[in-house]
Amino acid sequence: MWDEHFLPYFAEQGYEAHALSLRGHGESELRGYVHNVGLADYVQDLSEVVHRLGVTPVLIGHSLGGVIVQKWLKNHEAVGAVLMGSGPPHGMLPSSVGMLLRDPALVMQIALAELFGPVAASVEATRKTLFSDSLPPEVVNRHFARSSAESLRVGFELAWPDFPGPTWNRDMPILVLGAEKDFFVSPTMVWATAQVYGTRAEIIPDLAHAMMLEPGWKLVADRILDWLQEKVTPRCAESTASVART
Repeated sequence: MWDEHFLPYFAEQGYEAHALSLRGHGESELRGYVHNVGLADYVQDLSEVVHRLGVTPVLIGHSLGGVIVQKWLKNHEAVGAVLMGSGPPHGMLPSSVGMLLRDPALVMQIALAELFGPVAASVEATRKTLFSDSLPPEVVNRHFARSSAESLRVGFELAWPDFPGPTWNRDMPILVLGAEKDFFVSPTMVWATAQVYGTRAEIIPDLAHAMMLEPGWKLVADRILDWLQEKVTPRCAESTASVART
């Protein structure tokens, strides 16, 4: 999902950008049964990748990835963090109830897809939950074919509150982004997440949940780029100057 636009775009802007596949996703290995995997395992996956890179990173997490970033930051340092349509610290239970009330049949399809992968869902359900109507059908079909089952245990863990602990670094720049037409994470939930971290949410108009794949993806990428140049790059320069003086 990051290879499509974001990785090449940020590379063109001079940033070294990497995307990780969590265990059981993409080409990453999985020992055992996917539904036994928990959020702590995904946090460990992120820790291993950061350790191998050997740098203090800027982390960009989307949806479930945003939850993993929030959990990782409880005990680790980052230069900055971007949460895109991220699951909120207060849990996904309110969102799940709201979705069930709005479209119970669609929620059932989502649940089956989480359990068994794309074979249990329809392309139309994928469009309704992840994409806006402006994305061409052939592109929706291509992304649909690449989806996979998600851990049932992770689904349960996402439902419950998990507010940041006292180790949260309030000085670290954080950008909280949402999509106007997000079926999973409403703008209200995005605003609530931003409030927890002492910042203001920014809602990108006309985009759905998978905002990095939408026709308007560049609006999101450009906002992140502006934020990096305004909030992160100056801090890195100050840190480098301080080390040089020492």
